[in-house]
Amino acid sequence: MQKTLHLPQVLEGDGRDPAALDRLAARVAGGDSAAFEQLYVLLVDDLYMYVRGQCHNETVAEDIVANVFLKAWRSAAGYHAGSDRFRRWIFTIARNEVRDYWRASQRTLPILQMDVLDEAEAAEPGLSPEVRAQVERAMKILTDDQRQVVVLRYFNNKSHEEIARIMGKREGAVRALLLRALRHMRKVMLDAAP
Repeated sequence: MQKTLHLPQVLEGDGRDPAALDRLAARVAGGDSAAFEQLYVLLVDDLYMYVRGQCHNETVAEDIVANVFLKAWRSAAGYHAGSDRFRRWIFTIARNEVRDYWRASQRTLPILQMDVLDEAEAAEPGLSPEVRAQVERAMKILTDDQRQVVVLRYFNNKSHEEIARIMGKREGAVRALLLRALRHMRKVMLDAAP
């Protein structure tokens, strides 16, 4: 006998409404599995895109997102309902899961895998191997936060506001991180130019 998941017909709010997410999180803390299903539906796509942008592997991203939701369910009582920060809270779990994955794999955080660069080339045909190498070199010099902002902005098409919520920073701080990252990348790429 196959068990089917019955999703609610009407979702409470959307994945960007902090108050709606907070209300659902409070219900989840009380053990409401229907509210948890709603949170899942509202946030799974954004979490997947975020994790996929960090690990560049669909299967790994799916596993990490599943772990994120499992941890969110198990620690739902630890979320401070009323703070309107559930989105930040769950994205922090995701960020920690990605870091744990790379630590466990005895790898460093990825810079830009070829599949991400392939997507960039599809959007911008004619990306030469030299330019690819320059972008990879430029990404390597960035801090983890700068790299994360660049990936979220240019490879996941997130707005400054969305990135701020994901990273738990102010929008101005995200803009400053992105500006510094682009300046560093530009310098590396100009230094490498013939």
